[in-house]
Amino acid sequence: MVTKRKGIQSVEIGMGVLDALVRLGRPSTLTEIAKASEMSVSQAHRYLASFVNTGFLRQDPATTLYDLHSGALRLGLAAMARLDVFEQASQIAQGLVEATGRTLQLAVWADLGPTIVRWYPGSPPIYTTLTIGSRLPLTQSATGKVFLAFQNETFVSDVLQRELVRDRTDGPIDIDAIRRQVRRELIAGVDGTTVPGLRALAGPVFNLQGQLVLVVSVIASQAFKTDEDASVREQLLNACREITHRLGGRWPETA
Repeated sequence: MVTKRKGIQSVEIGMGVLDALVRLGRPSTLTEIAKASEMSVSQAHRYLASFVNTGFLRQDPATTLYDLHSGALRLGLAAMARLDVFEQASQIAQGLVEATGRTLQLAVWADLGPTIVRWYPGSPPIYTTLTIGSRLPLTQSATGKVFLAFQNETFVSDVLQRELVRDRTDGPIDIDAIRRQVRRELIAGVDGTTVPGLRALAGPVFNLQGQLVLVVSVIASQAFKTDEDASVREQLLNACREITHRLGGRWPETA
C-alpha cells in the first residue's frame, strides 16, 4: 500500500482544476470546469483566477472561456523533454509480464521497418530466434500490422512494397482491410505466421500529436491457454493506454 504524503491541500485542489480543463480538451466555461472538477462555481472561480494571474491559464475576453496558456505550455514541454519513453514503458511492461506470464517486446520504427528494441521474458519463457534488433514483417506479424495501421504511410510504403514483392506465396494481401481492422480494434493479432507455434497480440502507443511512437506486443507459446487471450488482450490495451497517457500522448477516442 502506497502511503500518501502530507501536502498542501489547496495546491492539490488547484491541480484538480487544471486536470479538469485538460480532460475537457477544449476552451471551457467556468460552469463546465467546476462540474468537471467536482467543486462549486465560486470555488472553481477562485482557482481559475489564480491560474490566470500566474499565466498558466487565460480567459478569452470575448467568449469568457478558459484555456491553457504559456505557463502550462512551458511546464508541459519541460516535462516532455525529461521523459524517457522506454523508462515509462518498461515500468508498465514489467507489470504486464508479471500479470500474464507472457513474454513482452517493445518495437519502434527503424530504417528497415518494425524493429525490436526491448525484450521481457515471461514464465515459462519462449524459445525463438527473435531478439533485440530483429526486424518484423509488416503483414505477417502483430507488431507490423500495428505499424501498418498507424505509422505514416509515406514511411511504410517502401518497406511494404519490398515485402509484398518478396512474399507472394499466399496470394494477394488486402492492406486496406488490415488497416481498417487494426484502427477499429486498436490491436492486432497473429497465430503462427511470424514464428510457428507462437501467437502474439500487439497494441500502439501514441505521442501528444497522436503519432505512433512505440508498439507493445505480448507473445505466447502453446503452453498458454487460448481462453486467456481475451483477458490478456484487454490488459494489453490498458497498458498501451497508460503508457500513452504517461507520455502526455493522445489516445484515440474511437477505434
